[in-house]
Formats: sequence, C-alpha cells, structure tokens
Amino acid sequence: MKNKISAREKWFALLRGEDVGPMASPLCDDWALDIPYQWPFSEPDPLPPGNRWHSLSQQMAMAGLCGWDPTFLAGIDFPVSNQDTVGETKSTPIPNGTRYDQRIPTPLGDLTSTWEVSVTNHTLKHLLSTEEDYKRMAWLTQQQCNYDETVSIQQGQQLRKAIGDKGVLGIWFAPPIEGSLNGDEKFYHMVDFPDTIRELWNAQRELTFKKMETYRKAGYDYLFYCVNGTEWGSPDYFRDYVLDDTREIFRRWRKLGGFILWHSCGQIKAFVEQGFYNEPGLRPEIFETMSEPPVGNLPSLKWGRERIDRSIITKGNMPLNILLQGTPEQVRADVRRIKEETKGYRHIVGLSDDVLRNTPLVNCRAYVEESRTR
Repeated sequence: MKNKISAREKWFALLRGEDVGPMASPLCDDWALDIPYQWPFSEPDPLPPGNRWHSLSQQMAMAGLCGWDPTFLAGIDFPVSNQDTVGETKSTPIPNGTRYDQRIPTPLGDLTSTWEVSVTNHTLKHLLSTEEDYKRMAWLTQQQCNYDETVSIQQGQQLRKAIGDKGVLGIWFAPPIEGSLNGDEKFYHMVDFPDTIRELWNAQRELTFKKMETYRKAGYDYLFYCVNGTEWGSPDYFRDYVLDDTREIFRRWRKLGGFILWHSCGQIKAFVEQGFYNEPGLRPEIFETMSEPPVGNLPSLKWGRERIDRSIITKGNMPLNILLQGTPEQVRADVRRIKEETKGYRHIVGLSDDVLRNTPLVNCRAYVEESRTR
C-alpha cells in the first residue's frame, strides 16, 4: 500500500482483500530469541518483567526487533462466583523437576490430578479418569458459566490498550468436545460413558459461547482456533464431534465482528482431501500451517495450497529447525521455496509452529527480510 499503515490496520486491510504487500508472521507466544529480553520501543514497557502478562510484552518486543507482522496471544481470567469451586495445587520438588497435585472440590466428590515437570511433562493421574469424574466436571463447568464478566472485560481491555496499534489480539480456542475429554483415553471413555460425556459436552458448549461474547467485549480480535489432525482423531471423529460446533462458533464470532485464525499443525492431509476447510461456514479467514513431513503429512505446501479455497489466506510453513539451526542463507532459501510454492495465492510466510527457544535473531531478521522481497 502507498501510505504507511500500522501493524494492526495492515491485518484488517489484508482481511478486506487489499494489497498490503508480502507478509511474514510466525506463531510466537513468548520470548524465544538468543539474546536477553529487551523492549525496543520508545514508550515504556506496558507489561514489564514481573507482570503476569509479561509474555505479551515479549511478543511485542520480538515483533519490534524482528520486524514481522504479529498476531498476539494472551489469556484473561474468568473468576467464578462460587468460590467453593476454586481448587488448589500443591508443588513438591522431585529430582530435576517438580511434582504437582491438584484438587478441585465438588458436591459429588473431589476432582484430582497429578503431574510431574522435569525434562518432559508426565501425567500420573488425569483429572478425568472415571465416569464419576466426568459427572463432577459437568457440575463444575456449569458453575464456571457464572463468572464475573466485569473483571474479565477489564483485563482484556488492559491488554488491548497495551498492544495499541502494534497488532491484533487473539485467544487460544478449541472445540467444546476437546474440553470435555481426557485426551489420552478419550475414545475408550466415549464408548464407556457416552451419556455422561454428552452432558459435559453440552455444559462446555454453553461456557464456550458465553466466553466468546466476553472476549469480544474485552477487545479481542481473533480466535486462534486449534484443531488436531489425524494424529489424534479421524475424519469421522471430526465430522461427528467437531464440525457442527466449529460452524456455530465461527457463525457467532463473526456476527460479533471477529475473525478466525485456524491452527492445525499436524497431520491434516485427509481433512484437506475431504474439503473440510472449504465448507460453507467453516472457511477461516486465515489457515495455518499445512505442514510437510516430519511435522505433518502433506505431500507439499503447494499441494495443500492448491486444494484450499482461494478465499482463505494461508500461513506457513518454514520448518522450525531451519530457523533455529540454519544459516541466514538457508533461511532465505527456504523462504524463497515457500513463496514459489504459494505463488498466485494470498499466503503469509510463517512457521510450522511456535518459535523455538534460542532462535538466532539474525535468522529471524533474514526470514522477515526475504519474506518482504517481492
């Protein structure tokens, strides 16, 4: 565009179909550069170290240092009115890590879980392990629907003000069914406790729709809508448990004036082949990441882009190891590959997932500079 516009307005101009020039936008939700944190703008850091939302300042700072087009992510609280439902989590040191024990009281009995964080995260006891647990969670979810919306809106507006015109603000979001299941054992539980799971699923739907309205009142611009590929499900599972809720979520969110950034970074080949993303009511404004092996299972970025509706803006798909471990010229070469494979489409040069820790600043700048080249 001829006139200089803000990073925020650039996104909305793109969504309106205007030519804003080449764009570079990785997924970034906290500091990942190989240098200490620094605030590169002239105004004071609105969320400095020690602030509970400091990761949002980290995202802004990385965008300022690297020059990319940021889509920010930050959560807010939904304080429940029934304080008796507020649980507690105790931590215990273990060799090379920490053990966490969580307890949430309900009239039907306590919900409990235990996990350990060391080199990797390991769950020893899931929150939802029995049918009784699912009944407790259904009750708890109904209680969570009664929250102090004023606090939530004030927090979101504070974050929106902190960002200003530096970009757009989004929230991690998922289909209601994903908040209703123990991910490791969901298919067993869906067969064993179908009626109880449906009760929880319905409660999660109610909570999901209510929170969406609060997010928009709080100033959120987009849903970072996360859906697993066939690494965790199947086309039939998507059709039976995800598709209709997704269509309704998108309808309501768009009616409120927001847009969708759909994130699926795993194995989505079957979903592309069956045309799920192109269905009326499902077509997101922006879709990422169309990953190739070993991260995903698409034959190529070009193959995926050719099969996704031209009205959808796509985003991706530089492998994270190249940005982390490659030379600046290797980074530039991969950016050129991405641009060649998506030539003729509206495509944002991005990554296969979140920027990895200790990624070189010089590589991030090479990625942005090459992305901007026409």
